[in-house]
Amino acid sequence: MVKFDVEGAQNVEVSIKIPCEKSMPEQLEIMERYTATHKKYNRYSKERREVECLKVIFPTLLRTIEEQDLIAGRLDFLPIGFGTVTSVGGVGHYCVFNKLRAFQNEIGPEYSDRVETLYRYWLDYDLKTIYCKEVLTDTTIGRFIDVEYPLIATARLSGMMLDYPKLLDNGIDGLKKILQEKCTDGQDNEFCRCGIEALDIVAASAEYLKKQAQRLMEESSDEKRRKELQTIADNLEKIRSEKPKTFPEALQLFWLYAIMAGVINYGRLDDFLGPYLAKDLEEGRL
Repeated sequence: MVKFDVEGAQNVEVSIKIPCEKSMPEQLEIMERYTATHKKYNRYSKERREVECLKVIFPTLLRTIEEQDLIAGRLDFLPIGFGTVTSVGGVGHYCVFNKLRAFQNEIGPEYSDRVETLYRYWLDYDLKTIYCKEVLTDTTIGRFIDVEYPLIATARLSGMMLDYPKLLDNGIDGLKKILQEKCTDGQDNEFCRCGIEALDIVAASAEYLKKQAQRLMEESSDEKRRKELQTIADNLEKIRSEKPKTFPEALQLFWLYAIMAGVINYGRLDDFLGPYLAKDLEEGRL
């Protein structure tokens, strides 16, 4: 096996990250819960392990709706978590070791041993590390980014395009129904069962943000902002289960689903959101 530095550069950052809303001890507790859950479900199916780990992340890491927001959906990413793209968090069950080491240095010596325990655990389970152990060679295949090698092993080890039209055409409950139909006839389909639970997490996150919008509305003295927050809450209540009918509802469902999937590829927004906008304009809602 080729030796490599797990703390070396492995991500292309798409933007400068703003500080996490959670305190550093809170972040550590979340990463410890995530790691404990991963360890607990390691002997179960990968689908079960994934959905149980997602329950640790959501809605916990959803950020507060900001003053200028007209749709809800901001998310913090920790050095340990689950994702689909290297530029936002990581791929699969991930640990960004250089960020975890920086976190360890910043949080203070009283927490150092706890962070080190996480670091040691994820050396065996970080997906990118596992992949590199399997494919890197001394002469031909290098780790991202290393120009001394003709082939970069992890250059495209990420990225996903979701079926947004299917999401909007069916809504959360509609997607659950599709999966439920595949789970019938006595089939032992763990993927479908866990997929339904993952959709439940999306619905729970919409409810979480709806209550947040309602709380912010009660605290605001600005009538214009109160109306905006009421609209956000109404849209979240709708898309929590039903398929969208208006442009704001469609935009809210698309965005929340995408950020929770860890996706930064959005496809043809004009194709799948355009009809909702056109109808709202034609019928005078916008």
